[in-house]
Formats: sequence, C-alpha cells, structure tokens
Amino acid sequence: MYTIVLAAALTAGNAAPGADIYEDIRDIKREVKELRRGQAEFELEGLKLVIAGLRQRLTDEKLDELRRDIQVLRYEEVVPGMVPGAAPLPMPGAAGLMPVVGRSVVSLKVPAGASFFVNDQAITLTSTTPTFITPPLEPGRDYVYDFRVTTTEDGKTVTRIKRVTVRAGGLVRLSYEDMEAR
Repeated sequence: MYTIVLAAALTAGNAAPGADIYEDIRDIKREVKELRRGQAEFELEGLKLVIAGLRQRLTDEKLDELRRDIQVLRYEEVVPGMVPGAAPLPMPGAAGLMPVVGRSVVSLKVPAGASFFVNDQAITLTSTTPTFITPPLEPGRDYVYDFRVTTTEDGKTVTRIKRVTVRAGGLVRLSYEDMEAR
C-alpha cells in the first residue's frame, strides 16, 4: 500500500520526469561551461597582471642600470693626454690636482714613448704626464693597483713596476724614477 502511494506521489507532480532530468543535465552542463570560461578569463587576467608586473620590474632594473652608467660616465670623460676612464683635472700650472669624490687619482710621470699598464691592462698614452682615475671606490677601504711602465733605454727594454695602495678621495703622485726595475 505504501509503495503505491509513493509511486503515485512521484508521478503526480511530474508527468514526464525523464525530460526534466535531461533538461536539468543540459542546464548544469551549460553552467559548468560558463564557469570554466569565467575561470579561464580570470586566470588570463591574473597572468596579464603578472606579465605587466614583470615588465615593470625589468624596466625599473634597466632604468637603474642606465642611471648608474650615466653617473659613472659623468666622471669618465676621455680627454687627450689622460688615461681612458679618467676624469678631467686641472692643467699643470693650475691650482694642482684635486682628489675626486669616491675615486682615487694617480698622477704619473713617464718617459716619452713608454708603454703603460694598469693591472696588466694596456693603456694608450697621449702624454708623458697621464692621470689615472680609479672607478668608484668604497670609502675607507684599501685598493691595490699595479702600475707597469716599459720603455727602451740605451737599446734595452726596461720595465719598472710599482704597486700602489689607494683609497676613495686619495691623490697619489708616481714617477717612473720611483718605480722598481724588473
């Protein structure tokens, strides 16, 4: 008796239950499809934001690098008679050599026609009184540079070397005669 009432109650409210189930399944599939599309769009927008952030960070890093390079270049003008990478200093007879903030200045006096090396890097000389200015140095810290001059004396090649310790803001005068023969 209970089985008949239950079967009657199930069929009474819904004349074609199979059709409604298929329609409900289609609705659910449609909603799932829309949710997936929305989720894909949300993920795409998130990826776009990540890409924009990475581009901005890369741009900022490049700008910082360019700013540092510009700052270094402001101090590294190449002037005839000076070692490449050296900043311009007063001419002889002027007030004299002045220390450069954050760098060290080494004033040299070498024979004409000499070959000149700083830390084994050849430097082309355009004067017998070149000036070498170090790259930016950390204040309060010692830096060591090896200066080597090779020239010909009485038909023989003579090399003289001098190791010089410098500090930021320092000024060193170095003459070929003060260097040790090797």
